[in-house]
Amino acid sequence: MKHVRPAALASALALIATASALPAAVAVEAVPGEVVEYTGTIDGADYRAVVPDDWNGTLVLFAHGYFPTQFAELGFEIPDQLANNSRTEEWLTSQGYALAGSMYGNDGFGYTLPDAVDHQEDVLDWFTEEIGEPDTTLANGQSFGGAIVALHAEQDPRVDGVLGTSAGFDPLGGWDAALDVQYAAMTLLFDDLVDENGNPVEIIDPADPAASQAALTGAAYGALGDPEANARMALAGSLAQVPAWFDFATPRPEDPLDAAHALSEWVVNAYLNGHGPVDRAHIAETFGGNPSTNADVDYHELFRRSAERRTVEAAYEAAGLGKDQLRADLDALAAGTRYDADPAARARMAEHTSPGDLDVPVLTVHATGDGGAPAADVRSYTDHVRAECGDIRNLWVARGGHPTVTAAEEIVAIQALERRVRTGVWPPLNPRATGRAAAALPPETQVVATWDENFETIFVDTPAAFTRYTPPRAPRATYPS
Repeated sequence: MKHVRPAALASALALIATASALPAAVAVEAVPGEVVEYTGTIDGADYRAVVPDDWNGTLVLFAHGYFPTQFAELGFEIPDQLANNSRTEEWLTSQGYALAGSMYGNDGFGYTLPDAVDHQEDVLDWFTEEIGEPDTTLANGQSFGGAIVALHAEQDPRVDGVLGTSAGFDPLGGWDAALDVQYAAMTLLFDDLVDENGNPVEIIDPADPAASQAALTGAAYGALGDPEANARMALAGSLAQVPAWFDFATPRPEDPLDAAHALSEWVVNAYLNGHGPVDRAHIAETFGGNPSTNADVDYHELFRRSAERRTVEAAYEAAGLGKDQLRADLDALAAGTRYDADPAARARMAEHTSPGDLDVPVLTVHATGDGGAPAADVRSYTDHVRAECGDIRNLWVARGGHPTVTAAEEIVAIQALERRVRTGVWPPLNPRATGRAAAALPPETQVVATWDENFETIFVDTPAAFTRYTPPRAPRATYPS
């Protein structure tokens, strides 16, 4: 457990039951002015719903993010909250909103598409049958849940609007980009690493995924104190547009070595640990083979287009490596042994990416310094949806971390999307207007939810930080046409 950090947990992937087949929910007797909580299981997936006695007719259907399979073995329990921030849930129900969502199969761990869409539809079936048909249904996807709600909205006409909260929308492209990070880190730092059994540590098709994971994370966390290693890990992260801003509670680092360390934290926590050998093996098992490839990637070009190129160049200089070593490291990436995808596995995973032709409005709210789901993915997905004539808008908050959108920021986004659905017109979404709306919300909503070292939820007072921002495009976007 020593190699798992709470920050990495976030950082995260059945048929529709007929109304007659829906199991009875567990609930308590409604009391005027109170909220009734319902829990149950449909087709092997637990669900939860909260409904105020003065329900206003809007249902927010929540899809939680990706939680690596390895964390289930560590005793981590996925929160059963129904929003990115549990304070969002509390405020919305106090205002008459109902919320619901499934935990998906396998208790919600690992890659959950496409079953997660089916489970979300099951919950909506149950809600309509047992509670009533919503006037408005908004699908709110957290992190990997963004891909889930986008697919759900395309398949289910009952979804009226989509919100992506710290969301990623491109599973195939995201895992390709993660492979770039992993390949670069392995090539430059851990090429000769072996596990406890003497087997070479591998990202793809390891002999013993758990042993490779343990050896890799142990070496990677140990390297975080080395400026040269940090510079090289920063190079690895820059290839996927990962930002050099890890800690949401502090400003983005300005010192080159501090910035490289922040970028390295993302690489180690989110990409070598959270998406490392164990979950790569899970992905391969899910799709019947490895779906990711870097066979034709030009790493010189990928680095040239990176928004963090100057950060890496400065880190190489500050660490005493210099420009010549940076070029040599990029040459090593160009010359290294690449990974080919299994074509059938890749095709199956590609089916889980939204084509982008949604006929409902889409809104995203995302931190500019999010390295768990880099903002570049939002930019590329937005471009793709607009090319398909979809209606999509983006809200940005100046903050590091994942998923660190505050309750107040999430509430502002939900209400903006609801207004667009109900009136056909977006409210003002500029930073001044959204910041004013967030500031008007209660103090208890001005918080980021995170975990302590015991995986207990804690809240950190954090004011809204809406800003203007144009992120780079995702380096390996694979949105279908």
